[in-house]
Amino acid sequence: MIRVRKITVILLVLASLAAAGAAWAQPYQPPPPFGAYDKPEWYPAPGNPKVFYAPNIQGDLFWLGNRYFYYYSGYWYRSYSMWGPWQPARNLPKGILRLDRGAFKQPPPW
Repeated sequence: MIRVRKITVILLVLASLAAAGAAWAQPYQPPPPFGAYDKPEWYPAPGNPKVFYAPNIQGDLFWLGNRYFYYYSGYWYRSYSMWGPWQPARNLPKGILRLDRGAFKQPPPW
């Protein structure tokens, strides 16, 4: 009986650790790049006319092809919708990497 109880406790601990690991692995969702009532006005970005940016909103939001790119707090995110969900952008397209610093409100370190 004691052995069954020990095994049950061990299994419960392992299950809770697995659940906690899954919760920690969830991607961070940055705050939206603009308010609920803001409407981005898109213009060709300095440094690359194929990339569009919205200087009238508070965040650094860019549109290239069929994706949106959002620079926030030192990290890049991408999405198929400007309302998210945002995923970390590990590899940025060359068009984004070639933007002039004037296209940013908070320029990246490069």
